[in-house]
Amino acid sequence: MEARAARMSRALAHRGPDASGLNLWPSSSAPQTAFAHRRLAIIDLSPAGRQPMTTTDGRYSIILNGEIYNFQALRKTLEASGVVFETNTDTEVLLQLYARQGRACLGLLEGMFAFALRDHQSGEVIIARDRLGIKPLYYCAGDGLFVFASEMRGLLASELIPRVLDAVSLNAYLSFGAVQEPRTIIRHVQTLPPAHYLMVDECGRITEQTRYWELPAMAMPASRAEAIAETRARLEASLRSHLIADVPLGAFLSGGIDSSALVALMSRYAPGRVKTLTVCFEEREFNERHLARQVADRWGTAHTEVALSETEMLASLEAAINDIDQPTIDGINTWIVARATKQAGLTVALSGLGGDELFGGYPSFRRAARLKRYGLPINWLNKPARQQMAKVTEKLLGDSLRGQKAASAIAAGGDLLQTYAGMRGLFSKASRHQLLTAKASSQIPGNGRYDIPSETLALIDWNRNGGDLFNRVSGYEMSLYMANMLLRDTDAMSMASALEVRVPLLDHHLVETVYALPGEIKTGRHPKQLLIDAMGADLLPEVVGHKKMGFALPFERWMHTSLKAFVSDALKDTPAVADAGLNLAAVSEVIERFEGGSRSTSWSRVWGLAILVDWCRRHGVSIAA
Repeated sequence: MEARAARMSRALAHRGPDASGLNLWPSSSAPQTAFAHRRLAIIDLSPAGRQPMTTTDGRYSIILNGEIYNFQALRKTLEASGVVFETNTDTEVLLQLYARQGRACLGLLEGMFAFALRDHQSGEVIIARDRLGIKPLYYCAGDGLFVFASEMRGLLASELIPRVLDAVSLNAYLSFGAVQEPRTIIRHVQTLPPAHYLMVDECGRITEQTRYWELPAMAMPASRAEAIAETRARLEASLRSHLIADVPLGAFLSGGIDSSALVALMSRYAPGRVKTLTVCFEEREFNERHLARQVADRWGTAHTEVALSETEMLASLEAAINDIDQPTIDGINTWIVARATKQAGLTVALSGLGGDELFGGYPSFRRAARLKRYGLPINWLNKPARQQMAKVTEKLLGDSLRGQKAASAIAAGGDLLQTYAGMRGLFSKASRHQLLTAKASSQIPGNGRYDIPSETLALIDWNRNGGDLFNRVSGYEMSLYMANMLLRDTDAMSMASALEVRVPLLDHHLVETVYALPGEIKTGRHPKQLLIDAMGADLLPEVVGHKKMGFALPFERWMHTSLKAFVSDALKDTPAVADAGLNLAAVSEVIERFEGGSRSTSWSRVWGLAILVDWCRRHGVSIAA
């Protein structure tokens, strides 16, 4: 047991280079229990903050990944009741809070966290995850075994997990470009869903899994002015709480609305001069560096501009690809930005992630309404007729993303979730049918009209806000796209450089306030109108009127040049393609269309296939017989 836990810890050493700890609790009547921890010291840098951490009476031990932002207020309450603390950490506050309130303490926590805590008296273990799923938590359970870790690589290092590809997750990956929670790309591994806790008894059996938080129902404010004022107040409160750190802290500054809003608020509340960082291409002057400079000048930040050449970025791609924890078509840009930020001297960086999903920044908020209308006029047709019409549409428009979205909207017949799923899709259902081998297809049960894993559907409460299209799309973006790609990739790719990324726009109080507002309150002349209005004059007019570009890598060009060998090596490896559950002939057809310049085949499709095959090959994962 100890040797396995040590291996798992070494596999996650990049996440916590400052300290490590491992505790083993033997038992004569039940399986042994081991906790291992890798520390990235953020609060209380002294050795007293090492984990696992145990109460003075020896009853409870905890390991925590993340930050509890309101730990100081919780500490004062505990001290008033007589608790004496030995450290200045948020970990000890959580440990003492649980010792007195049990799982009820989860409702009091503000932050991003995943933790495990053992009651040595009963042998029971609780694992819990924050409300939005900012911090990951993977586990494998069965036959008296319960293993968990912050990354898939940690679990695989235990050598207890069969390296079998999950066919349902494979299908979801081909559909969305990322695996959908709570399933993972490995058949026997799951994620603990956001806003859930799970209880495990002394014999390693799961006894309870419960959701402790939900998005609120829609409520009409007294006025739009009141909604703007409340949003601003929540933004300020969130920002203040996210500034707590005993290490260098700064912000990603892209020049977009979200990061500019954070920097404006930081400049009002952060002690000392705010540190900001922009990463951009040396060769590409059409990026947002000029806007970032204007924002930095406006607020007088200590601004660092990291200009990377394409040669530098291409040289680092192998390391970035190696750090992908689950197959994803995204994340490489985050890895590059995180590494540059760490090298610039920061240990904590604030990010505007979540702003598009919460405030309506994506084109999907507008496209969903249009695509839904495509389906409504034919809603009177029965399902087979709509599906036939969708096939004709896709054939006429080609197997392009545009044709796929139009066909999906027709097949949906006005159903918003089905329309959204098609809109976010990578490969259409027909394309996936061709790409998957018969072995893989035989392991995929029917997923109904949404073609989304049933376990994922159970996590989505898409009727919560009734007929409000804006809020329903917002819910889908947060629970399907943000949770399964952006947050997962941001955590894995930033922690690969031991950089902690905080996301103030996903403070749960702010999310509750904004999500509960009717869509009409959040829309206007610009995308993210409510955020713009809440920030007022703190946002430069140039930022508000600028079309967001972000830090995008030229993958399409690279895949015809510098990355062509990587793609070819992966997708022309016949055994590796078959192990990944893919049909070599169908994969070859996708490559040929892309290399031939077909508009129907985007670079993201080819990249998605190459990353999948490469990941399975690196980790020795294959589809079951």
